[in-house]
Amino acid sequence: MGPVEALDAALVQHLSAIQRAAISSPPGGGGEWDTLLRHYGHTPFDPQERAMSVSNLRLSRGAVPAELRIVLLGLQQWAEGELGRLRASGAAHGSPTLPPLEQRIAGLVDFEVAAYERALGIPPSAPMAQLPAAAPAGPSLASIFANAQQTSKEVPWAGIKYKSVVNLNCVHCGGPQEQPQDFMCKYCRRPIAGSIKPTA
Repeated sequence: MGPVEALDAALVQHLSAIQRAAISSPPGGGGEWDTLLRHYGHTPFDPQERAMSVSNLRLSRGAVPAELRIVLLGLQQWAEGELGRLRASGAAHGSPTLPPLEQRIAGLVDFEVAAYERALGIPPSAPMAQLPAAAPAGPSLASIFANAQQTSKEVPWAGIKYKSVVNLNCVHCGGPQEQPQDFMCKYCRRPIAGSIKPTA
């Protein structure tokens, strides 16, 4: 077995342990899952955040998907670092296993979290890479002046009552609250409000 194949086997072993601990946990996590989190250098979420996630995602079993995502991000970074070392040493040169392994590592987090959520019966979340884009560019300068000239003698805003609008964004990933009264982020599966807590 070459070094690339050994890395592939190690990745499979890590994934198997992570998946087994996550899916077999009681709703929100448990002792075995917390031990695994600490092994990978992460602190479990506080009980209130876990309880909110269990309630909003209607978990009947399994660790919180946001914690799984954090562990998988760490595993992905480790695997990318190992691949970099293999490339730098020349040990990966000519390996037929290298291209599929690179693709697997690149899509590891989203693929594994989606599979985990399907196994728990959670509706699909939005991929992290698909956060809404910034607002489209505004009107051109010429159209602004044309509009100003046309409406300069009118007072279109007179008598209009405006409702105040509050736009909530997730404190963890910046994703917007898309549904009123839904306080779980559609993108990272964590509560959108509160303070950012360290994950490591």
